[in-house]
Amino acid sequence: MLIKKQHAQALLNLLKHGAQGDAVENYPSHILGDLEIAGLVSFPVPANAALTYNGQLLANLLEESLDSGLVAPVDEWKEGHRWIASEIISMLDSAHRAQNVPESTWAALKERGFAHEVKDKERKITRRELNEAGEAVLELYFVLEPNLHVDGELAEAIKRSPMGPTRAVNLTASGDIKDRLENMRLIAYSVPDGDVVTFTGLGQAVKNTLQAGVTPIEGEMISPSILKMVAAVADGDEVTAEGLVTLEELGYLLDEETLSPAGEQALEVYRLFHDKPEQPLYSFAISEDEVDVLATIDALWKKNQENPKIEASFDEIKRELVDRKIREYKKLLEEYGRELKEMPKKKQEIARKFADAKDKAQWFEDNFSLRELLYALEAFSLIHTTEGKENPEVFTITDYGHGVLADQKNDRREISSVALKSLMHANELFLSPNREWVEKARAERLLGEFEASKSGRFYEDLAQHPIRQPLMTKYGMEIFKKIPSQGMTVDELLSQARDEDEKHAMEMALNLLEARGFIEVLPDGNIVETEAGELMDKAMSGVPAGFGAPINPVMYRVIKAIAQAGSLYDKERKIRILPKHLKQAIKASGLPPAVFEKAYTAARNARYLGKNSVNEAGINVLQAVAAMNP
Repeated sequence: MLIKKQHAQALLNLLKHGAQGDAVENYPSHILGDLEIAGLVSFPVPANAALTYNGQLLANLLEESLDSGLVAPVDEWKEGHRWIASEIISMLDSAHRAQNVPESTWAALKERGFAHEVKDKERKITRRELNEAGEAVLELYFVLEPNLHVDGELAEAIKRSPMGPTRAVNLTASGDIKDRLENMRLIAYSVPDGDVVTFTGLGQAVKNTLQAGVTPIEGEMISPSILKMVAAVADGDEVTAEGLVTLEELGYLLDEETLSPAGEQALEVYRLFHDKPEQPLYSFAISEDEVDVLATIDALWKKNQENPKIEASFDEIKRELVDRKIREYKKLLEEYGRELKEMPKKKQEIARKFADAKDKAQWFEDNFSLRELLYALEAFSLIHTTEGKENPEVFTITDYGHGVLADQKNDRREISSVALKSLMHANELFLSPNREWVEKARAERLLGEFEASKSGRFYEDLAQHPIRQPLMTKYGMEIFKKIPSQGMTVDELLSQARDEDEKHAMEMALNLLEARGFIEVLPDGNIVETEAGELMDKAMSGVPAGFGAPINPVMYRVIKAIAQAGSLYDKERKIRILPKHLKQAIKASGLPPAVFEKAYTAARNARYLGKNSVNEAGINVLQAVAAMNP
């Protein structure tokens, strides 16, 4: 839904003419076309245009906003002013989800008459939130069903355009074409200034369909009726002879019963357009230290091929990793000398301590938590804890972990949730990324000038496939507890930091909390708890103060295994297991018995388990993990 100055003027004029409408010749054709695509205007007779029911709602809302002085008179709007547009919808959606309008979008939303200040007498503060008009526009946006009609001209523009996210100036189509693409919700612009553009999830599906080999013909190449026929063929339903001819001409069929690659791609367009599925944000993060541990495990298993007594046990990994870290920081000091301030910030303090350390093994103990790094890798299913032939606990690399090693082989770097979600957020149906996320994605080589890099596509795919397992570190929990379920921004959280080091630590914690699925940082900077975060918040409410890692993947595997071997008692919200079935649970967990016993004790101490049961907190953990995963 794109409403600029001429669109607003047309809405107000058509409102005066009521149900009978007004002559088409009184309006620029592309303006009426835009409003029709958005579902705001219809043509009861070819010569007349009239507002639809939803068009009347929007026109009335605009008129009321003008009368009350919330919005400047339309004649005073600058040419090109975007009263409603994709970046404004993203601002409204974020503010609605967080029940808070942050400083970053306050001016834009207030100017458009969508936000106001409210005095909270109970808390004695003034809050900024969406007003009735802002909530109404957002609700109307999600009710409206835009018309998806792609003809030859639009198809060529789509195929020529970069997928994004990319700078808006790189979208070289004409203004009218850009407006049509935005009104069909195929592209979206970034918060706050619209200087980055990307194809949305629906737009990507349309672009992929056209590139898969749709044959250009006169008339429409993609439309609701064409998509419906494609779906009918896929379902084995009857399609008219005329319809089959149309699909064959367009290249959607290999034969009367078989979809072509373009037809298969069109099914995804149909699913997104017809079902409008919710698209939760899934992300991923890995640090350089975690990549080092992954590479160390890989090196040990390669040695195992020559010497079977060598396995990737905790002690072997530690020995190997200590040597690697000593070599790494020795090289860093040689490279930077006394100019430690030029070194990457997160390594500066560790490098200072390395320079002063007499006992390098103790230096490693003081600055790296190997167990936590292993938990972090297992949380994303990059490694798996199991039993070895020579050791009671070893760590193997999964196919996903080998994929990460292959990507990182010649370009060792961290991958942050902030960077990756610039690609993942674009996959949501109609929303757009934040400009800062895009800049971060370029810095991490996930994004090129015009679209995702090969590495970016790899991590984008990775974020949606491995089973996430829960991990909350002690510091992560401290930060998590500072965040209310709604109504806090990143800037407000970081303002609590005592110095730059603590600020950096908070940023890292936010990155990991989001990557693990507990929070989502919205494009306007608001932070909200996810469904998984809310469940985990409840689950951890009984964890004793000072507990190390309140939840980790091994502990979760124990809780899950006991739940699978037990019986649910609905009224008590408890899963009981008979003592004789405990061996069955150990086997189901896939953990070595000694590791299971240790994690079982930890889970009981954290109050997720009773003596022979999974209690309500443990059930909340299981439900949180279900919510964390696609």
